[in-house]
Amino acid sequence: MKPLRINTKFTLAIFLVTLSFLCAIFLISRDMLKNFSLQTAGEVASVILEGTDARVKDFFDQMEALSRSLAYTQAVQTIDPKGMRDLFIASVLSRKRYLRAIYLGTEDGRMFEWGVGPEFIDYTPTFPPGYDPRKRPWYRTALEKNGFAVSEPYRYASVDAEGITCVLPVQDAEGRLLGVIGLDILLDNLKALLEDLNIPKQGKALLVSAKGRFIAGSLDPEKVPGLEGRFDDEEGVFRVRIEGSEMLVSYRLSKPLGWHLLVALPYTAILLNARWLLTLITIIEVLLMGMLTIVISIITNRFITAPLHRIIEVVNRIEGGDRTARIKGGGEDEFGILGRELNKLVEAVDQYSSSLEQRVQERTEEVKALQQEITRLRILEERKRIYRDMHDSIGAKLTNIFFCANVARKLLDREGQQASEKLRELFDDMETNCFDAMKHVKSIVGGLEEGEGAEKDFGAFLSASIRKRLEMKGIEFSCRIDPPQALSMVSSATAGELEKVFEELVSNVLKHSGANSVELYVIERGDSIHFRFSDNGRGIELQEAPNQGTGLKNIRFRIEALGGELSMSTSQGKGTRFKFQLSRNVLRPREELS
Repeated sequence: MKPLRINTKFTLAIFLVTLSFLCAIFLISRDMLKNFSLQTAGEVASVILEGTDARVKDFFDQMEALSRSLAYTQAVQTIDPKGMRDLFIASVLSRKRYLRAIYLGTEDGRMFEWGVGPEFIDYTPTFPPGYDPRKRPWYRTALEKNGFAVSEPYRYASVDAEGITCVLPVQDAEGRLLGVIGLDILLDNLKALLEDLNIPKQGKALLVSAKGRFIAGSLDPEKVPGLEGRFDDEEGVFRVRIEGSEMLVSYRLSKPLGWHLLVALPYTAILLNARWLLTLITIIEVLLMGMLTIVISIITNRFITAPLHRIIEVVNRIEGGDRTARIKGGGEDEFGILGRELNKLVEAVDQYSSSLEQRVQERTEEVKALQQEITRLRILEERKRIYRDMHDSIGAKLTNIFFCANVARKLLDREGQQASEKLRELFDDMETNCFDAMKHVKSIVGGLEEGEGAEKDFGAFLSASIRKRLEMKGIEFSCRIDPPQALSMVSSATAGELEKVFEELVSNVLKHSGANSVELYVIERGDSIHFRFSDNGRGIELQEAPNQGTGLKNIRFRIEALGGELSMSTSQGKGTRFKFQLSRNVLRPREELS
């Protein structure tokens, strides 16, 4: 006979043990859940029934209070039709959600009724010929009860509909019967009253007469099974199927109406309240699963762990350098096959080890190629940096040279000693700018590291350099630094970046703005310093310099690199304003921060 494979043994053992435990859990859970759910449902239904009964009683108490208040009015006591009309109509209109009509049937056979509905014309109904209120069920009910009462459902005489009537005999001061006051309530309106109760858990409320006749409720009466003979006691519980759902029905005799109030709760909603029982079942399941785990562990140790230990022992010997270690023996199950395959794998590893050197060499070549590509990308980035720095620094210096040369040409046409001195001064400035440009070229190409030293009073230097450039074109310049030492001790790297930013801003003013006034405002607020550079020129919209886009991009790039954010506002004929702010930690040299 062919031996069973290990997966067959393991699967069969787990199946038998799991089946046994699940059967036990199922039987225990079923009995406990059934008993607890029935007990809980009865308690919940009793509480809901008590509250619902109180609401129904309160409604009919209000009807009784209304009847008695009307009975003692002068209009009813004197049987004054005009007075009763206004009084009855007002009472009906204020309660028309439930009341259909209010009327008085007198002892001598007269009928005074007013109400609302399609059957009423000017609040007045139409009665069939020979109508006598004394023969109607509601009138006889009032005399039989000799007090406030509610009639059994009957069909009204003035409309083809069923309803009930709240009745009260009316007597004069000497105790003689004057008639009966009636308050008509359609069964449909009574249904609305029950629907307003908002029974929880999707429950339904019903009213059933003492004889078991359906009176009103939020269910279709045709789908409610026969209720006769189910009300042997004043209150109780029974199960019934309503509208295809199993319902637990609790009932109670509602006094003094003599009707039974029913509350039907779906079983599916009732079971939701058994959470604590489900918790108990979960604990039992955990215990059972713990026992199952112990059993499975024993089985696993016998059929899985022991063979694995033998395989792991051989693997550890191979890792220790014993290349001759092999798994011996083994059956025909999966572990026997695994042992033979492991032996083959060890032999294959020995063969593959000879080719590892070649693969390492190939990976080394790939790494070298990757490093070359990284170097190429760094060179490209450095070229971009040099381009930006040369544009912002050398471009600004050459712009100064350009304007100085223009002014020099104009002065050549003039005569006199004063013009010669001015011309000499301009040539000196051109020479200075050329030397500054060469210095910046060396700095850019050499790539000096940031943070080398600090400008002792960068604010004064910046203000003087901007003023000197603008005065050559006759542009007024005002500068305010608050406090004056806000830009003192700025690191060389940061000062260089800010100098390039303002050189480009001044170049834009000289070349494109047409302004005659420039303002620089620097203010320290907390841990940050705010900069504002503005002119009264034409605005950016009229500038047509070909390098304008590059200049603004470089300005934005440098400010964002320092941790700031540039904002610009401009409009035609109203100049241009640049604003940004930097943290004080960015402006300070490294040695000060440390």
